[in-house]
Amino acid sequence: MCQHSIATARDRGFSAMQFNEVIGINTAATKLYARNGFNIVGRIPDGYIDEVRGRSDLLIFHREV
Repeated sequence: MCQHSIATARDRGFSAMQFNEVIGINTAATKLYARNGFNIVGRIPDGYIDEVRGRSDLLIFHREV
């Protein structure tokens, strides 16, 4: 789905994509975005509180398409 989103954005004339507020403790998502060429361009320290795992940064991912 991530690769499809990138291709669709490119086909529709977008020059970049950004994912806002990716929860830092969501390691599956952070690894997926990194594998697909996204870079962390911003961080909100302790922007999310998980009832079990506690505080986590919110990450902003970006890549050119």
